[in-house]
Amino acid sequence: MLDPDDVNLIIFDMDGTIVPSLPIVYESIRRAFDKLGWTVAFTPEEINRFFGVSTASTKGSLYEFITPPHSHLTPDEVRELVRAEFKDAFGEMAVAYPRVKETLASLRRRGYKLAQYTNASTAYLSVIMSALQLRSYYDYVECVHDNNLDKVRLVRKITAHFGGQAAAIVGDRVQDIEAARKTGCLSIGALYGYGDGEAESADIKIEQFSDLLAIFDRRRPVLRRIVEEAGQRKKTDQALVIGVNGIDCAGKTEFAKALEEYLRAQGLRTQVIHIDDFHNPKAVRYAGDDERDNYYNRSFDLTRVVEKLLRPIGEKRDFSTRLRPLNLDTDEYDTVREFVISSDTVVILEGVFLFRKELAPYIDYKVFLDISPDESKRRAQARDPQATADKCDTKYLPAQLRYLEEHPPDRVADMVVDNNNPERPCVKSASKAAHAKCGMLTERAS
Repeated sequence: MLDPDDVNLIIFDMDGTIVPSLPIVYESIRRAFDKLGWTVAFTPEEINRFFGVSTASTKGSLYEFITPPHSHLTPDEVRELVRAEFKDAFGEMAVAYPRVKETLASLRRRGYKLAQYTNASTAYLSVIMSALQLRSYYDYVECVHDNNLDKVRLVRKITAHFGGQAAAIVGDRVQDIEAARKTGCLSIGALYGYGDGEAESADIKIEQFSDLLAIFDRRRPVLRRIVEEAGQRKKTDQALVIGVNGIDCAGKTEFAKALEEYLRAQGLRTQVIHIDDFHNPKAVRYAGDDERDNYYNRSFDLTRVVEKLLRPIGEKRDFSTRLRPLNLDTDEYDTVREFVISSDTVVILEGVFLFRKELAPYIDYKVFLDISPDESKRRAQARDPQATADKCDTKYLPAQLRYLEEHPPDRVADMVVDNNNPERPCVKSASKAAHAKCGMLTERAS
């Protein structure tokens, strides 16, 4: 099976994969028959088997099946009358499967090339693309009979168009799975479609379209490398601590969540610790006159993080505790969080200022998410429309600049990750310090 991490091109079937078209095609048939004075003597379920089969010829097709035996019209003529109803029917009824557009947009942001192929006619495809406004999501669109090709040959044409890039085919029918097998592509079976179990034979199955985001995740190679390298620091009698650091709005929380999900998928226990849960009360956070210094030196109760969590993690094989983090909305300790850590747990510590001397000795593997100051401000304002660039410029970024000068990531981090595009992070560098941590770990354990 082709590794999903090697895929750069994704080819999609249409009916039963992108759009639930059966009810609309049935309605188009009903409207055409109504104008002819004919009775529709079949159910949607009875015509389902024709979806995903080429309609370039009417022999043995949907239109041969629905044409009454003693009709004065040929199946070809019935086909054209039904197609004439497509535009209005799709315009009134067409919907994509849930989260199709959002998923396609995310895959494009992650750098994948997207292609649409179908056994249906060009006119049919154009109607769907127009009704659902889908064309802009694709880099390539073609029907099998545009150039008298079957799905296998069309897949070869599409992959050649993109320079032979490794590809995946997403579809609900055995024809899609066979096309993938014969062309060396990864097959993704849409179990929600019209294949009636045919998709079960695919390399990977999806229950909903958005499941593709977990399969084609550009973060995964970075996460895998972090886990592999950090795993070399693992001691048999204590938990492994991975620190995820970055300036404000670098994407630390989301990256830590993705890392946790990756670790759990490998069957590993995890515990996430958010530095934001250890804010000092407002009276402490704003005690000084310099807001930059307040943010850097008074925002967080680092002593509490160490005494209640990090030091016990390093000293005990099994450790659990319940703590009351500060609720920033109420400025009260009115919530409770439970932390359960054993010697086989991977602890993910995420937040700002992690490489300070108070915290750094307790972190086995340090990851720094690098983004530009402009990107930090853009994300801050997108997150909170009331936030101003002035606040970033007078408080957050100056404090971060001081931190970065005192603790340069390229010197103290084990890995620096470019996270300007959080959908497609990439490793910028591995620090020389990555080979000089044994002494620090020994010192911590003692």
